[in-house]
Amino acid sequence: MTARDGDVLVERQGHVMLVRLNRPHRHNAIGGTILRDLAAAFGEAADDDDVHVVVTTGAGDSFCVGADAAELAGGPRPPARELLSGDRIGGETGLAPLTERQRSADRLGNAGRWTERMWALEKPTIAAVNGPAVGGGFGVALLHDVLIAGASARLGTGFAPIGLSPELGISLLLPRVVGLSAAAELLFTGRLLDASEARELRLVSRVVPDEELLEHAMELAARIAAMPPLGVLATKRLLRASFADGMADQLRAEYASHLVLFDHPDTHAAMDALAERLASGRRDRPGATSEVRP
Repeated sequence: MTARDGDVLVERQGHVMLVRLNRPHRHNAIGGTILRDLAAAFGEAADDDDVHVVVTTGAGDSFCVGADAAELAGGPRPPARELLSGDRIGGETGLAPLTERQRSADRLGNAGRWTERMWALEKPTIAAVNGPAVGGGFGVALLHDVLIAGASARLGTGFAPIGLSPELGISLLLPRVVGLSAAAELLFTGRLLDASEARELRLVSRVVPDEELLEHAMELAARIAAMPPLGVLATKRLLRASFADGMADQLRAEYASHLVLFDHPDTHAAMDALAERLASGRRDRPGATSEVRP
């Protein structure tokens, strides 16, 4: 087994790569180097024939609560196109910086470009969702092939309350998983699902006791890893091919929506109100720091 420290921890257990989001003091809110390191871990898995399956979970009591709301509120706000291709939100992405001309012509933003990197892995992925997975954290979980939830897990989009629309491909993946009506309700309200309701909607494949979550995820990963790898790879390619072109189109549409919303006064007011609520003493409550961005 090997391990690597940082905002993302990486371990090897046989043919399984275990990836832990490692900012427990912030409930694994997306910031620091989480995005960069997570994409790098997936890239490492893609390049290593000894890795057959990737399992992602969160250190501490949270999977990932999305971006810190404080990153979205207060202070001078650059134009949306500049904001969505910079590092003010979500920390380091590991993406190559864009020139001014490239930024003007960009149709994806950092969120879309980063999602394409995560989506490109052709090996099975499992999200072991412990505690809240909200906003960008929900999007990270949904990019995995299989979701397993601990009993205390809570999942939700979190975009609507601060005047934003979904990203990370959520607007494509969520209705595919739970159906259009359920997806619309969740996106329009931003409400959180507990683990049992997420299972009823088939958003997660199973719910297990919190203390057994990682054990169940690793057992499933080992079972998949024991299969002839080329057959599993071909199967994942077929599953992704069923909506691969749709993902690219949807990421562009999500970015176009955010270019409008991040410049709108209603969104600014909602972000500021959320930041004020957090500053009043609710900052350390899991799920409260995060509501949107990767």
